[in-house]
Amino acid sequence: MPLLIDVRKLSLITDLIQDGAEQVAGSLAELAGVEANVDIKSLSFVQPDDIVMEMGAEQIHSARIRLTEPPYGVFLMTFSTETAAEIARLMTGTPVDGEFTQLQSSALQEMCNILTSGFIDGIADTLETTIDMGTPTVEADDASAIADAAMSHVRRDSLTIVLDSLVDIKETDVAFSLRIFLVPDPGSFVHLIDQLDRDVETGQPTSVDAADVEELDMDAEVKIFDEAGE
Repeated sequence: MPLLIDVRKLSLITDLIQDGAEQVAGSLAELAGVEANVDIKSLSFVQPDDIVMEMGAEQIHSARIRLTEPPYGVFLMTFSTETAAEIARLMTGTPVDGEFTQLQSSALQEMCNILTSGFIDGIADTLETTIDMGTPTVEADDASAIADAAMSHVRRDSLTIVLDSLVDIKETDVAFSLRIFLVPDPGSFVHLIDQLDRDVETGQPTSVDAADVEELDMDAEVKIFDEAGE
């Protein structure tokens, strides 16, 4: 059964992502004392099997969370070793010399907490819901190992939203790139999107009652999210 999304609401997915980025900027200012601009540079859709190719061949860092409320699925954020070192230096004021110190590792974990929770909270606010999540698992490994660990409870025929974002720290020369993979449960995600519309005056997303939709085949199968790991 193909995954179907109302073609008139595809642009709302972009709005959801942008709202998440804006919330990240607010969270950085409030929780880390860091003023930043967070820009979404690109958005695309891929199959989970293509995630490894999207990550690249080098060792990378990642932060992942399983979502236990709609839209369920997995939130995975990846970034380079150089970005990890830049974040650690930004948070601790000390450069990374080889291995991360305990303080730098803790600072990297805290930044990942802020980035992931800010992004997901921004999406939840626009959807007028809550999305329960825990503390992200932060690790460094090759792309294949990271993808296997993150996608262990996701069917390979699911829809994956891929985002390239740039976090530009104001009043400094620090800017780092993040790649985000959002792999929701298709049925739950489509239902949430179908409840959104755009306010004719403000142009902002707003909740509506479900109605007849014009459907678009996204060439992915609707999956039942595997809860075996709960």
